[in-house]
Amino acid sequence: MAGPARRRYPTLIALKQTQRAKDYAVIAELAARLPPEQEIEVTTDPDRILALAPASGCGSSRPAVRAARQAPVDRRAVVVALAEEIDALQQADRRRVAAYETAAQPFLQACRAAVVSTRPLRLAHARMVEMAERLLPRAVDREDARADAQ
Repeated sequence: MAGPARRRYPTLIALKQTQRAKDYAVIAELAARLPPEQEIEVTTDPDRILALAPASGCGSSRPAVRAARQAPVDRRAVVVALAEEIDALQQADRRRVAAYETAAQPFLQACRAAVVSTRPLRLAHARMVEMAERLLPRAVDREDARADAQ
């Protein structure tokens, strides 16, 4: 597919780099729609890495691609490198989500204490907005800023 849809694949791929293992199969499917030189940089399919590495992997810094370019080819090394990469992405997402959960705790405690469910909807909404503006940070400090850029 050409045009605007293809340009969105990298964004979709970045959004799917989460804690959920099933997202990595989706990444592989999305990556397959990219040109080979882009696909090899994001695919999570070891067979695609092995197939693309000889022609499109010479400039890649991904350990899985570098393993695929070694002679003799060691499929296990590619799979292990890819598993380590995916695990690092999942751990980064866990840290990202934990930072947001920590930042939201004062707001959640205030919500529980406010008992807004007994108020008319308009007043409950206004109270929730006021608490959010007062208690939720405008930005969350984290070491992994990659996810917010997505």
